Amino acid sequence: MSMLVLAAATMSALTVLCIVVAITAMIQQTSEVDDRLTAFANSTALFGGAVNQRPDVSARVNSYLNERSFSGGIAATLARAGVMLTVPEYLLIKVAATLIPVAIMLLAARHIVPAIMIGAVCSFLPDLWLKLRQRRRTTEFVLQLPETLALIVSGLRAGFSLQQAIVNIGKEAAEPTASEFNRVSQELQLGVPLMDSLDGLVRRIKSEDLDMIISVFKIHSRVGGNLASVLDTVGNTIRERVRLRREVHVITSQQRYSAYVLGCLPVGLALILFTINPTYMLEMFHWNILLCIPVGAMIMTVLGFLAIRKIADIKI
Repeated sequence: MSMLVLAAATMSALTVLCIVVAITAMIQQTSEVDDRLTAFANSTALFGGAVNQRPDVSARVNSYLNERSFSGGIAATLARAGVMLTVPEYLLIKVAATLIPVAIMLLAARHIVPAIMIGAVCSFLPDLWLKLRQRRRTTEFVLQLPETLALIVSGLRAGFSLQQAIVNIGKEAAEPTASEFNRVSQELQLGVPLMDSLDGLVRRIKSEDLDMIISVFKIHSRVGGNLASVLDTVGNTIRERVRLRREVHVITSQQRYSAYVLGCLPVGLALILFTINPTYMLEMFHWNILLCIPVGAMIMTVLGFLAIRKIADIKI
């Protein structure tokens, strides 16, 4: 039993360390564009004043993790979700989200098997949160596309060039459209070609509607024509698709909330039973045939949740 207490104390210390390091990095972080501009504006960096400085431990850890193969996918997901975190900071949050429940269960229940199971489940919570944030941000961006096209058309008819109209969106549009087009504007100021910046926008925002708009821009840059009139037609099409998506979202709301209720009900009931009679519940977590009950229940709950979400996810 003393070993369990020691393990819980060690995990608690590691958790506190991860949280402190992550919060410190988040407070001191700067954007990628700021870092690139600082490299050009800092005279000491230009003349080699910082060459002799050895990077600290956090910088070396960041450099090591950023060179790993898995860091590219995590960085892309963070950018699509609009989360201002680096890959090491996000990994620290994942470690903390795993160790906190394990430490709590070891201190409360003094049993290793349920602690490991809860820690394994909680390790996926940051990924789930990131996916939900990414989907919500993409949905908000797509819903704002008709207004975005209206701003571009107004700018073109007022005499602006396409690049000027796109830069103006960052000043006039709502979030998250404003932040995405502000990033495009900053890339243009750094000398990135317009079409390359728009391709980066498509990679960050996975949307068929946005891909269609960028294709219109590329075709216009090659063959010319009345871009404002074409964007008017595209805007009407996207507006109808957005209206239809909202109707489908309302119709399928009951099914989606049923998935949340059915997914959370077994977990909530298990926590209530742990609180009322922990000895009775811990009998199922010994290394015997009864262990298949919580494991099977967890697997079937996840599969049921995913099946209901898949049925309610209607593509338009």
